[in-house]
Amino acid sequence: MPGLFVAIEGIDGAGKTTVLERLARMLPGVCTTREPSGSPVGALIRSWVLQGGTVDPRVDALLFAADRIEHYKREIEPMLREGCTVISERYVESSIAYQGAAGVPVEFIKLVNSAVPRADLTVILDVDPGTALARIGRRDRAEKYERGDFLRRVREIYLMRAREEGYLVVDAGRPPLEVAREVAEIIASRLRLRTV
Repeated sequence: MPGLFVAIEGIDGAGKTTVLERLARMLPGVCTTREPSGSPVGALIRSWVLQGGTVDPRVDALLFAADRIEHYKREIEPMLREGCTVISERYVESSIAYQGAAGVPVEFIKLVNSAVPRADLTVILDVDPGTALARIGRRDRAEKYERGDFLRRVREIYLMRAREEGYLVVDAGRPPLEVAREVAEIIASRLRLRTV
């Protein structure tokens, strides 16, 4: 049986990386990954787009979609075929939220991401942008999306999508271990349902 594919989403500073690291220790047999990926397109995104490359936001959406297709085909799909539960930090909803907040129509974002399947389970780590920015302030340098007004719009889109699509929303303003435990239980519950 193919493995379960889980996407962990949320604004910058929500604690996705920390939660992903904890989930890798809490859940046996999971494979973790993240976007942007380690591909050449992912490297371009990290070195240029996230550091302030100024282009039409549709170009950003296309670059993220290209990286996602490569990431899914090269890394995620093979791990799922092997039966691994794959947990990805960011997936399609990140593009919908971030490029959507930059003014790209959602239908365009969905179209350019239509070559990859929907995640089996999407969990949104929700945090107030003020809390997120305080966490981000501890980093060496900020990325172009890490501004309060922009993150508020991104958060609104995430919460709207959660209502529309039935995604689970987890309060990420709590200590990371509490958040990771809740997400681990959600994933474990879904895995139990699949084996029944």
